[in-house]
Amino acid sequence: MSAEPNIDPRGRSLYPTQEEIDAWATREHARRAAWVAGPGEDEKLDWARRYRWRATLGLEESRLGPSRDDIDRWAESEHKRRAAWLAGPTAAERQSWARQQQQRVREVDAPLPSSDEEVAAWATKEKQRRQEWAAGPTDEEKREWAEAQGHGVFDDLMSLPEMMMRSDFAETAQGFMRDAELAGKGTVYALSRAPLRLWSYFVRTGRAFEEELYQQPRRRRVRY
Repeated sequence: MSAEPNIDPRGRSLYPTQEEIDAWATREHARRAAWVAGPGEDEKLDWARRYRWRATLGLEESRLGPSRDDIDRWAESEHKRRAAWLAGPTAAERQSWARQQQQRVREVDAPLPSSDEEVAAWATKEKQRRQEWAAGPTDEEKREWAEAQGHGVFDDLMSLPEMMMRSDFAETAQGFMRDAELAGKGTVYALSRAPLRLWSYFVRTGRAFEEELYQQPRRRRVRY
């Protein structure tokens, strides 16, 4: 019986096999289906932890942790939100898309707002895209995942300029700027709703800092 030949692992291709791609697609499909079905126990526990943290900072109506009924109500509301997302863009999302389209054509002398037909066409495409996402990874997503698994760190750095030229990268950057704007507004709103005790603590701490900063330095006796 002949021994198995020694195979150098460095000679093997980093590109995943078809079985590995199919296995990833199956796991990704199950993950998306579980997300659409509603928050799981892990998501509920994570929401409860974040609720307790906000309550500690005084950003919630009660300083006590959420009860089981509160968690169940949040899970039901989140489930409805995900189902509505899968059903298609809402009126607010359509208006937001129309505003983004109008911003893109501001360089034109007489920019025309998006018509109702264009908004409806976009909403139809977006609904189809969301339903295809929930149905599982497409062939293009499988190919992108396989290429990402076969790339190294230097390959990602070399493809960075090309990625920055894509429109989806610009949309991602715009979304990040929008999130930063909302975070700033949320910070101001959260501070405005902070309890008086927390505000008084900040005032006392600032006064103590000023007194310590501007007080005269103490004289020390020099021993002979």
